Amino acid sequence: MDTLLELCRLAVSQVLQQYKSQIQDEQYQELLIPNLTPATNPKFGHYQLNNTMKIQKQLQMLDIKIIPKQLSESLCEAIKSLDTTSITSNVTVAAVFVNITLSDKFLISSAKNIFMTSETKLPVPPRVDPLIIAVDFSSPNVAKSMHVGHLRSTIIGDSICRLNEYLGHKVYRINHLGDWGTQFGMLIAHLKDNKLEDNECLPIEDLVMFYKEAKVKFDQDAEFQSRAKLEVVTLQGGNEVSLKLWKRLVELSLKEFQVAYDQLDVVIEPYGESFYNDKLAPIVEYFQKNGMAKSSNGAEIIEIEGAQHPFMIRKTDGGYTYDTTDLAAIRYRIETLHADKLLYVVDLGQSSHFQLLYDIAEQVGWAKKNQAQHIGFGVVLGEDGKRLKTRSGETVKLQELLNEAVIQARAQIKESGKDSQYTEAEMDEISKAIGIGSIKYADLSSQRTKDYKFSYEKMLSFKGNTCSYMLYSFTRISSIARKLNLKRSVFYSEEYMNSVEIKAPQEQSLLVVLLKCYTILVDTANDNMLHRICDWMYQIAGAYTTFYENCRVIGEDGTYDKSRLVLCEMTRQALRLCFKLIGIKEIEKM
Repeated sequence: MDTLLELCRLAVSQVLQQYKSQIQDEQYQELLIPNLTPATNPKFGHYQLNNTMKIQKQLQMLDIKIIPKQLSESLCEAIKSLDTTSITSNVTVAAVFVNITLSDKFLISSAKNIFMTSETKLPVPPRVDPLIIAVDFSSPNVAKSMHVGHLRSTIIGDSICRLNEYLGHKVYRINHLGDWGTQFGMLIAHLKDNKLEDNECLPIEDLVMFYKEAKVKFDQDAEFQSRAKLEVVTLQGGNEVSLKLWKRLVELSLKEFQVAYDQLDVVIEPYGESFYNDKLAPIVEYFQKNGMAKSSNGAEIIEIEGAQHPFMIRKTDGGYTYDTTDLAAIRYRIETLHADKLLYVVDLGQSSHFQLLYDIAEQVGWAKKNQAQHIGFGVVLGEDGKRLKTRSGETVKLQELLNEAVIQARAQIKESGKDSQYTEAEMDEISKAIGIGSIKYADLSSQRTKDYKFSYEKMLSFKGNTCSYMLYSFTRISSIARKLNLKRSVFYSEEYMNSVEIKAPQEQSLLVVLLKCYTILVDTANDNMLHRICDWMYQIAGAYTTFYENCRVIGEDGTYDKSRLVLCEMTRQALRLCFKLIGIKEIEKM
């Protein structure tokens, strides 16, 4: 597919050549980038080149008048003249669009080059300039349970990391833990009241309950509240005993969080608020020196024109705030990690805060425009359309949510009567793949910026655009090699690869869908709308079903079509890639 992009780029370059001296170099280079999208209707071919209006607008600004259709016709003729290797079979113009139909030869060779290089490796990724990307996601608070509010950030953030790692970028997976602040004075005071400060291993089985007990005492007992506040000062002052107790509390929480991360198959590195402690005073000093910090009732604030509220970087008591920490974090990620792109995967309710953070970072020259981006998302709703809660009105714990999904997936298998086909270990593996996978797929298949309703019944269904349907499609394809008693490696042999040909329209349609791969992945990496990957998976499953139902792969006498077996394997590889990118475990039986 890179070949098609290069052909279109050369065509645009050829058409623009006569105007090159009149266009600024930066704008000229931008105009050369092909705006190539899959055709929405097969009658328009396979792809549309949509550069005409952008070029026409640029030329118009230079007082160069050209009719858009003439420009499209010039692009069409340039593609035809430059296509010396039969990439296309037909190129036409419809209004301002250049419609491109790919040749069967190109479809086959491109699919082979992407999906059939190795039995064990993932398909070949598109070529991109490698970047350093810092992704801030999940970010639970120490001494509190992870809950449904952390679900979307964790799942979306992990998938963004997976996609960018696959594309070849260096990715920092950052867990901005809430591991510092006034609550630790309360917890340390409660530890001392329970004579636990000398224990090497804190015997706190339920840290959340311990936190609730401390909070009740803090709210109701003035003497305890005073001691707790004093413990905060002692901790922030670097007292050795206080730091030792704080560290143990953090370790207890991390151990609990890791249970959920392991179940979700999420890898993430803790960079808690405490990590930036030694960087906070320099932040305040920096903004005092450059004149942006202002005193307001004893506090230090930064005001940005047009913002609804200021950034408070130091409180009246001399303490620092979350705003100070966020400024220290963005500076560290740019200046120390050298991140080219910073992605903050946090709910949409935090939009104004992050916009102000980015505005400040850009004003002082730390960040370039759009270098830092807020990847906001909607809320998880119950089936009643309100925020998902327990029956008693409490926030749903993430661990309970995940466990219930696995339990219901297992029950579904038993109800189908298929449980007798599997060993206990296989039942555990399949139940977990379906249960956890269904939660991830239901989230990621929803448009990121919208709320969605959480329903075990719908997400575990085998009908429609669901994880179960995708896994079922995958296992059907995987079973073909077993039925024929063939090793999968044979599909990658020269004999099988050379046999591939297009003999039916359903085969061509399947290849066209598979070759949307690079467009889908690059577009998703640009705007982090991950539902595109799920939509593509659904299209693949649909195209494969149509192909399999209409094109004989295995005959009644056990004979088989080698070319079509390779097409099945290409489809399997495309689904494998999607599972990897959205974090769903692939299974061979179901």
